[in-house]
Order: sequence, then C-alpha cells, then structure tokens
Amino acid sequence: MTPTSALSRHSSPKHGSPRHGSPKQRRQEAMAGLAFILPYALGTLVFIIGPLVAMLGISFTSWSLLDTPKYVGWANYHKLVQDREFLGSLGVTGLFTLGILALNISAALGLANLMNLRLRGISAFRTIIFSPVVMPVVAWALVWKFLLQPQGPVNSALQGLGFQGANLLFTPGTALGTVVVIEVIKSVGLNAVIFLSALQGVPKEILEAARLDGAGRTQTYTRIILPMISPTFFLVFVITLIGALKVFTPIWVLTGGGPSSATTTLLVYMYKQGFGFFDFGYASVIAAALFGLILLTTALQWNLRRRLVFYEE
Repeated sequence: MTPTSALSRHSSPKHGSPRHGSPKQRRQEAMAGLAFILPYALGTLVFIIGPLVAMLGISFTSWSLLDTPKYVGWANYHKLVQDREFLGSLGVTGLFTLGILALNISAALGLANLMNLRLRGISAFRTIIFSPVVMPVVAWALVWKFLLQPQGPVNSALQGLGFQGANLLFTPGTALGTVVVIEVIKSVGLNAVIFLSALQGVPKEILEAARLDGAGRTQTYTRIILPMISPTFFLVFVITLIGALKVFTPIWVLTGGGPSSATTTLLVYMYKQGFGFFDFGYASVIAAALFGLILLTTALQWNLRRRLVFYEE
C-alpha cells in the first residue's frame, strides 16, 4: 500500500463518524440554529408582517377614534383614486425623491473621490462629512428651522445680497428644494463612505495597466472605475430611493407639509389623515399605496440590475 492510498484511507470519513455527526448531534445543531434565528423571526412577525396585515385589513374599514370599525369594502380605494390632494402629494413625493437621488448620489460620489485622496487633514475632512449622519434627526431639523426663519441668518444674508423677501422655507416655490438640500446634507455622508469603500477596493494593478495603455484620467474613471463600482452604485441607489420615500420627521418638523401643501409627501398626507382627521381606514389605504410604490420601484430596479450593473464573474 502506498503512503498516498493509506492517507486517503485513513482520512476518508465513514458513516456515523464525528465529521458527519450522529442524528442526535444534527438535531442539536438544528435546534441551536433555530434558537439563533427565532428572535429575529418573531420580531419580523410582530413588528413587520403583523402590522402590514393589520394595515391591509383596516384599509377596508371606516374607522376613527369616535366609533367602531365598519367594513366599507373598496370605498376607501375608490376615494383614493379621486382624491386630488393624494395625487398632489404623490407628485410632491416624486419630485422630492428625484431631488434626493440626484443630489445625494452625485454629491456622495464627488465627496468619496475627495476623501480617497492622500492629503493632509483628510481624516478630519472625512469626520466632518460623516458627522451629520449621527446627529438626531429632530435636533438637526430644529437647528435648520431656526437658521431659516424669515429674519434668520440665512434669509437675512440672502436679502443682504439683493434677494428681497427671501424666505426659503416658507415660500411654496422654494420650500421643497430647501427641504431636499437639508436632507441631503444630513444623509450624504453615509453614501460617501460606502462609495469610498468601493473606490478603495478597485485593484491598483488594473489602474496601472490602464495608465500604461495610454488611458487618461477621464477614460480610466468612466471605463474602468465606474463599471467596477457599479454594484455599490446600485446598492446606494436602492437604499437612497427607499429612504427618500420614507422621509417624514425632517419634513414634519421643518414645514409640517406646508406652505400650501408644497412639501406634503405621501407619508405626511397619511399622518394628517390618520392623526389629524382620525380617519385610520383612509390612512391605511395611503400606507398601502406607499407600500405598493416602494415594492414596484424595488422590483423594477432588481430586474434592471443585470443591464446596468457590471459583475466581475
């Protein structure tokens, strides 16, 4: 017998050996795995699936705090289709989401390229960019609401520059754009860090090969770097889109949905219907519409990922 065959004979596992484990050991491992996932599964059932099912059920009722729920069938959904305020809030949500996507992703990518440079003080610059992310949302919104008061520092400075009557936060034409900029400043640091991680993961050998082949900086960035970080770009796009559709606290603290419903997104409109007019049935319909919108956009992005995202394998 050769040494190789002897080694393979001794190393080959047999039925019931410790490598495979006995049936009792396999059951213990399965129970241990279930014990680890049980808290998360229960949390998902209680805090996500349960409220979602309850919301869909309530959407078929007429229910306020003053009376008991009454089944009304599809009446709330018919009302939703004919509701001009809902359609207006849907348009505001679309503009708000597009503004967040355009400004946040472009600014995050630009900041990531700056943070990727080897310069003195770059660590402090990274800290400054990321610091708004960890600030409490309400405190952040209150600070900006103070700065953007009609006679506050920002509007006073604009009036000094010749913009008479500047009132960014309380003018219908500028309120939504102002809220978008405030939200981008708050959250752009997280996306910038994600992009920075992707940029630092690009192999140096590929960049060096491109330089030796005569590729310029623009060609290297557009033909090599961007395709290689496209999976990260797709991830940032998805989480930014879903996050923009779910923004509520900054808008409510800054404007309350005003002026003249200029910043009333779907979430703000749903809150007004549920906790302003106590029409929980109609508020649940708006929540169902928002859920369907998020589900639809996510499905479309997922189906387009093969065409838009470069995977090395």
